[in-house]
Amino acid sequence: GARRPSRVLRRIGWIAGAASLHRNFFLWLPVNTVVPYDLIVGYLLGREKTRLIERLPRWLNAWYELDALSALANFAHLHPQYTFPTIDAAADQPFAGVGVGHPLIPEAGKVRNDFTLDSLGAVAIITGSNMAGKSSFLRALGVNLALANAGGVVDARQLNMIPLRLFSCIRVSDSVVDGFSYFYAEVRRLKALLDALQDTDGAPLFFLIDEIFRGTNNRERLIGARAFIRAAAGARGIGLIATHDLELVKLADDTPQISNYHFREQVINGQLTFDYALRSGASPTTNALVIMRLAGLPVEE
Repeated sequence: GARRPSRVLRRIGWIAGAASLHRNFFLWLPVNTVVPYDLIVGYLLGREKTRLIERLPRWLNAWYELDALSALANFAHLHPQYTFPTIDAAADQPFAGVGVGHPLIPEAGKVRNDFTLDSLGAVAIITGSNMAGKSSFLRALGVNLALANAGGVVDARQLNMIPLRLFSCIRVSDSVVDGFSYFYAEVRRLKALLDALQDTDGAPLFFLIDEIFRGTNNRERLIGARAFIRAAAGARGIGLIATHDLELVKLADDTPQISNYHFREQVINGQLTFDYALRSGASPTTNALVIMRLAGLPVEE
């Protein structure tokens, strides 16, 4: 009770109030003539400062945690349709989501998808056309995993998972100051991901990669991506890799931990339409040339 922040701050307030005596010169002078008033007040303030050095970090940590929990509680209150996830280290499947959506997409236009990874070491390759929903799906899984680990509700009808660490390679950027090109920044990030997969101290990894090795030429991108995916498959983690490179889907033929999923589109009356539904298998369609043509760019037939 004596260490409650309110009591300590009240005591500091009293001492600070006593220190203001110097503003009243006619009272301050006779008091300091009788006793070393300023020295006593300075000593008391210094003692409280020493105590605060030890206590203030704990107070602030408690305040930060309370603020975070209040935000999560408010988030749950504003979204009564969301559910609390089940996190169980003994779960049969590392990640099983039913009706997973992205919290930032309005409910009226939201498309929910089911997604499951059956075992550690599983890697899902997501293919599909431009704007079909690959990146948004990766972000939806990542945001919900972050919410689950924070103790909040998730945008899903049901989510069962084991404890997982989140690692993403989605918005990599170059650095003029550090002298890093986009490709080198991506290489560094992917190397950190492989190192995290080898870490046996923490929980298994849940990784998300959007357009692997997009910063280099087609030939080297394919060679590097194949090697990286094979290294990630079977490791201590699970993950998804979104790509436009349809050659990578052949990895599922000789690596049992790798599976293929895709999003697709349709051209109706000259306009692209998307249903944003996740399907099994490799993407059977592409739309880059269609988008170029609809935008008025020249396209060779």
